[in-house]
Order: sequence, then structure tokens, then C-alpha cells
Amino acid sequence: MIAVSDDHGKLRSLGNILMELEETKPLAQDIINDYDKLLVSFGMVPKPSSVTTAVVTQFTSGTVNAVSSPKINGDFYFNAAYQSKFDEIRGSFIILCDEIVLLISRQSKASVAEVKSFIQRSFPELSNELSDADSIEGIMNVAVKNCRVNNISILKMVTKRFKITEAKPLILQYEDEVKTLSESLQDFLSQNQPKHFQNCKTIQFTLGWEPNEHSLDDICNLLEEAFKELNKRIIVRSIHRGNSIIIICYGPHHLLAALLLEAQDNLTVLMKEFSLIRLTIGHYTVYDKRIRCKVQDTVTVMNNECLAEEIKLADGEEQELRTLLDYKEGSIFEEDKQLNIFKERKDYIERTLQTPESKLKVKLLTREKLINKIFKSKKSETQLFKNSFLINKTGREEELVKYKKKIKLLQEQLMSQKTNIYTRYGYHGIWSDDLSFSEGEQLEIYKKGSFWWKGRSLVSDDEGSIPSSCVYSMLESLQLLEFILSVEEVSLPILQKIRNDSSSNDEKASLFLETINDDPIMIPALRQDKKHDEGVTGRVSWDSDRVVLHSPSPVQSNEVISNINNNHKKIVLSDSSTNSTVSLLSSTKLHTLNLRKLVVQSTPLTNDCIQYLCILLTNNETIKELIIIFHSISDTGVSNICQALEHNSTLTSLYLYNNPLITSTSGQALSHLLLNNSSLVILDLRYTALSTESILLILQSLMDNKSITRLKLDNRHEKTCINAYRKYYLIRDRVVWWY
Repeated sequence: MIAVSDDHGKLRSLGNILMELEETKPLAQDIINDYDKLLVSFGMVPKPSSVTTAVVTQFTSGTVNAVSSPKINGDFYFNAAYQSKFDEIRGSFIILCDEIVLLISRQSKASVAEVKSFIQRSFPELSNELSDADSIEGIMNVAVKNCRVNNISILKMVTKRFKITEAKPLILQYEDEVKTLSESLQDFLSQNQPKHFQNCKTIQFTLGWEPNEHSLDDICNLLEEAFKELNKRIIVRSIHRGNSIIIICYGPHHLLAALLLEAQDNLTVLMKEFSLIRLTIGHYTVYDKRIRCKVQDTVTVMNNECLAEEIKLADGEEQELRTLLDYKEGSIFEEDKQLNIFKERKDYIERTLQTPESKLKVKLLTREKLINKIFKSKKSETQLFKNSFLINKTGREEELVKYKKKIKLLQEQLMSQKTNIYTRYGYHGIWSDDLSFSEGEQLEIYKKGSFWWKGRSLVSDDEGSIPSSCVYSMLESLQLLEFILSVEEVSLPILQKIRNDSSSNDEKASLFLETINDDPIMIPALRQDKKHDEGVTGRVSWDSDRVVLHSPSPVQSNEVISNINNNHKKIVLSDSSTNSTVSLLSSTKLHTLNLRKLVVQSTPLTNDCIQYLCILLTNNETIKELIIIFHSISDTGVSNICQALEHNSTLTSLYLYNNPLITSTSGQALSHLLLNNSSLVILDLRYTALSTESILLILQSLMDNKSITRLKLDNRHEKTCINAYRKYYLIRDRVVWWY
């Protein structure tokens, strides 16, 4: 296929060129005949009587008919009339997404955390995008962003999970539209299918218009949906607007090789004289102007980037050499001063030698020889100094390369090492990939994250995810002690006591080990502090009714205290260090604010932090919702909060899910809370290490509590609790077993 400019006279010139080769004369004669036929259609020459084998179609902005000749390699052409069909489907897709998002936002009774958790578990690859979404609309916008015009599975699963029944007819109507379009496309393919179509591995669709990038993606998806049963590769391209001529020629197979050689020999003429755009012979593309321009542009950009990098390196080397040159010039200047002094002495001696005193002459001659010797020595030393400078520069570069290789090797060796640790507490796996283990069991750690590690039990040889708050090693404990003693400031009183203790390091270590035994969440908190000390950029987001602190510094926490007012009903504290947490929770300003909701997530709360939080719950009478989630609290914290809430009549919702350090020890405190508190309506205890016995104790207390309407528990306790507790049928409507 050859594309040339719309100067129709050049077609005859092309035919004349092909006539020069004996093997291509039949093909050249066909092109000349087609040229004459084209002129006949324009009324310029008499209609010839010969029959041509070439089909010529001019592609301009007004063309709507497809090429009627057989397609090569499954090539099909969509004229511009199909554009409206694809645009209508895309419009229907956008309307469907907007309506479903609106339905889920208004009708779903699920919380933001529930919707986010469901999508994260169903589509783990969306976890990063969902991390910043804190509303139903934000979560659904992420879901819509990852849907396609032919794939709305995320929306279907969400509406099915949360029982949005009004969305079902909308989805069915949209799928019918997609199905109707697919059938239309299939009919088009069957009507225009060439004889050799079944042997083609690729179907190429050419669009008679220029869609934008998003529309082109949708068209590709719809075509793949329509022809997915063919199991063929599908390519979609568009024709750029302009005036060009496409010539499709058919000839004997044995002539293709000769035609290819002749075309390559005359490629320069075709490019200059005929404005060649693309030349393809058989399956071989001899020339494509667009690809060549794109490659040239890419090479130019790469060359520019390489030159910029080389210039940058050269500038650095030039600066180093200039510094050394200045130093050398200073040294040479000093040498020149010395040489001038010696020269002056030499001149003085020569003048003195003119006197008649012979003894003086002998002494002066001896001194002259000595001065000449010193002069030559200094000159040689200066030259040697210059040469050694060049040699040392090369040597230093070689040593630097060797040093970098050693550093890289050591880093690789360090990363490949595996760590053996011991478990502080037992853990019963909640998720399918969790590793269950007993207290004191030895584990081998492969990979460390913030709160979840990967490893293997050396007892059971099982592998899986491990909550980092349940494990420790003596080496890490000593490293954390060293960190406490080395940082500029610690906010926890117990750590300040260890720092200021005048006793020996052994006694400090003993006191530190007692501290981490008394406060189970101290090690996760210190790990968080160490990560912040190594460099974490915090951020604070302000809205009209809330403020969100993510990895804040103490300075940022104090700024929030200074600027917050009664318009801010919600505070979210995420991934915070102990210093920043204490700065926020210890402020008495929070006691008088009109707060409604306090969220603490991925922020280990030590005993001191819990005390500040309990004082806040006691003094602030407006907080209705308290959320402490994601490895943020232990049994000690739960016990203290339960005591603070026994006399609290304001809080209605308490969420404590995803805290593996909440164990059976908390069962008694939670049971006692239900017996003494009458304001709580929702209590969420999912994804904790509470035993089935503790859950039974809490269910018994629920019988005497009339305010709780929703108690959320792990489904792994459901069967045993229902069978063991005979009065369960009286409270079953208020218990939600979470899967």
C-alpha cells in the first residue's frame, strides 16, 4: 500500500518508474490504467475500455464509504457514521456511574470503613488509591476510575454487597446497550469478512475519524468485548484528516521480491518527488514517515537528556578542577616568589664576584652553585607536583568506584539476611494469609513493614503475615534503648526517667525492659518514633468541619491546637509519633471544643497517651464517636477507657477493630462496661485476639444492656457462642457476626 499526496499526476510518474523494471511492468500497467480510470471519474479524459486490477479510494474529511476490496490481514474500516454509536455508549457509561455513585451515597447504610474494607479485600491493587479516600463519594470515585466501558464489575459487586436494589435495572439496561452494540459490530464483521479471514491472527480496525485518547480506549474495549470469542489480536487505529491516496495492488507472489528491491533503490525519489508517507509491500513495511519522525523525535529527546546529564557531570568535574587549579596556582605563585628571591641573590653574587678579593669570589661561586642546585630542585618538585595531581585524580576515581561496589555488596548481603525473633503474645490468625502462633514461639522474619511482617514459624514451619506488635527480639530492644538515649527529646515521663537516671547502662537497660513488659504497645510506639526520627514528612489537611493529621510533627500538632475552633467537629490522627500524640491529646483546649468525632488510627497509644485520652473523655461532654483502630491500643488501654466510660453519658459509638493486642484480658473490662454504661449504641470488636470465652462473657452482659443495638464480632466465634449460650435468641438481632 502506497500513500502519496493528492497530486494525481504523480500516479502516472510512479507507474513510469515501475515500467523500467521488466518484472514489474504488469503492475505498472495496472497503476497507469487506474490513473486513467480516476481521471474518467472526474470527467477529464475519455473512459478507457481496459479493466484495472487496482482499487483506488481517496480518504478525505468527507469520506464515509469503506474500501470495497479484500482486506489484507483482517483489516476493516469503520466510517465516520459509527462515531455516534461509540459516543452514545460512552455517554451511557458516564450516566450509569453517576447514578450508581449517587444511589450508594444516599441509600447505603454501610459506613465508610465498611465500603473501603470490602473494595480493598476484593481488589487489593486499589489499596493505595483508597488510602486517602475518607467518604463514600471519594471511595466510589476511585472505583469508577478503575471501571471500563465494557467492565463495570466493581460497581456490580458493591451494589450486590450492600444490597442497592435500585441499581440493578440501571445495570441491566446499560449491559443491554453494550450487548446491542456488540451484536451490531459482529454483524458488520460477518458482512465484510474476507475469504482468508479465518487464517488471520490479527484484526485491524481503521476508524474514519480521530477520537481522543479516552474515546479510543473505550472503542478498543468495546471491540475486544464484541469479538472476544474469535480469540484474535485486535488493533484499532484512526486515519488523520488530510488529502492522501491509498493504492492497494495485487500481483503474483514471485514478483514481490523484485518489487521490494526496486522500491528500496528508488525510496529517495519517492520521498522527495511524490511526498511518500508510507510504503508497504506484502507484509513488509519499506517506509513509514510517521514512525521515522517518532523515532527521530525519541532519539533527539534521548540525546538531549544524555547531553544534559553529561553537561551536569562536566560542570561538577570542572568545579572540582578549578578548586584544585586555584590551589596549585597559589602553590606555584609561592614557588615563583622563592625563585625570584634566589634570582636576586644570584645577581647580587655575580656583581660581588667582579671585586678583586679572591677568597670572596670562591665563597660566592660555591654559593652560586648551591643556589642553582636549589633552583633546579624546586623546579623539578613543582613539575612533579603537577604530574602527581593528574595521577592522583585518576586514582581517586578508581578507588571511589571500588568503594561504591563494596557498599552495594554489603547492602545486598544485609537485605538477604533473615532475622529470628520470639513472640511476646499468642495470635490466632484472622485473615486467610495470617500466621497463627503461641506465646514464646520462635519465628523467622523475611520482610518487615510498619505493622505487618512476613515470616515462618520454626515450630510449625507455616508461613504467613505476622502482626509486628506481637513479636520482639532482645537485640531490637537494646537498639530502641539506644535510640531513646540518643534523641534530643522524649515526651513520655517514663522514658524521661530512664534518660535522666544517673545509674549505669545495665540498670537503665533493666528499667527499660520492665517498662516494655508493663506496657505491651511501647515497642510498636518506639518503632514508630524511630521511623519518624529517620525522616517522615507529615501533613495537616483542614476542612470546614474537620482536621486530619497524617504523620504530624510536634510542631504541626501544636499548630493544630492553636488554630482549631468549634467549627471543627472531627479530628483524625493517623501514623503519629508519641511526641506528636502527647502534644495533641494533652492540650486542655480539646476539653472545651464542640467535638463530635475522634479517630486514632495506626498510632500506638502508650499508657501515658491513654491517660490523656481518658482525661479528655471525662471532661469533654460533646464527643459521640470514638474510633481507635489499626494496631493503636492494647489490653491496658481498653481497661482504662472502659473505666472512663462507665460514667460517660455522651459517647454512643466505640470502634476498636483491627487491634491484635486486644486479647482475652480485655473481656472482663468490656463486659463490665456493658453492665454500667447506658449511652453506647454501637460497639465494634472485630479483628481482635479476644477468645471465644471472652465473647461469651460479653454476650451475657448484653442481656442486661438495653442501649446497644449493634455489637460487631468476628464470625469465627459464631457457631460456638450460639450453641453454648442458650439465651442467644433473645439478643441475636443486636449481634452482627462479621465475615
